[in-house]
Amino acid sequence: MLDALLSLILVIIGYKIYKWVKGRPRIPNTSDKFVLITGCDSGFGREDAIRLDGLGFRVFAACLTEKGEEEIRKSCSERVVTLRMNVADHESIKQGFQTVKGHVGEKGLWGLVNNAGISGRVGNMAWLNLQDYHQVFAVNFFGLVDVTHTFLPLLKKAGGRIVNMSSCTARMEPGTGPYAASKFAVEGFSDGFRRCLKPAGVSVHIIEPGYFKTAITKAENVAQKMRSVWDSLDPERKEEMDEETFQAKTEDVLKHLDLICSPRLDLVVDAIEHALTAVCPRSRYVCGWDAKLFFIPLSWLPTDIGDAIFAWVTPNPAKKVKRDQCAAKP
Repeated sequence: MLDALLSLILVIIGYKIYKWVKGRPRIPNTSDKFVLITGCDSGFGREDAIRLDGLGFRVFAACLTEKGEEEIRKSCSERVVTLRMNVADHESIKQGFQTVKGHVGEKGLWGLVNNAGISGRVGNMAWLNLQDYHQVFAVNFFGLVDVTHTFLPLLKKAGGRIVNMSSCTARMEPGTGPYAASKFAVEGFSDGFRRCLKPAGVSVHIIEPGYFKTAITKAENVAQKMRSVWDSLDPERKEEMDEETFQAKTEDVLKHLDLICSPRLDLVVDAIEHALTAVCPRSRYVCGWDAKLFFIPLSWLPTDIGDAIFAWVTPNPAKKVKRDQCAAKP
């Protein structure tokens, strides 16, 4: 048994070394290649636009806001073309397509980075409603699908690459509800499209980040979204968790995010860069130690064991409030 386990470990290590060596060579030229990145207002999208611009790519940075476009222009070279695009609006995507098509001509589009995404409202999944799911899926999944299909003719011309932003929560759902569900959908779409497009010479790559310090995980944003869900509940639903317990839950979530969220956005940008520049890119990239050492391995375990471990490491605010109340009694 021990020999078999050791052999398996050696095979895995050997495979990892093989993939690392195979992934080292880079494409010879980037200056003649066009890349479109969605969601460049902040976070991974903005940093990726800056990185790829520095590597010589001809970047189209799609932003939702005018402020986002201005920030990109300040941070990048004149090669970068900014455009306003709402990925939840098909007409906006079509306008963006015409802009990109006019620039790339017959060269086509080398890369499409589907980065745009939102978290939606945050809270107990039982408190969320159908509209919460529609709102998040409109951007994170249906928007991604719409952008991909719209720009696919340009990608086929260049034999290009599609990089889809997923999440470690698409492997192990921690209770984020609509967000993780939309990322599960992204994974399924990406796996199927990868196999579908292989004969056409277009490759599809999935990025699975852990928790990073972005606008989605910003403490005030998370607290505001949790409060929004709580305030929208009717009195009967609020009886399931009193105000004190809700406040304790919010504090626990914010402390947890502060503990695990990494400021190293470059880890994700490195993965996107590799997917676009490596001669032999990987199909899937896991970014961040929390994803590599906790969320992904947890997803490999039998369901009951994974659930038990997750429950053990997840704080229970109701028990904490009860302990505090008992301690306060004379």
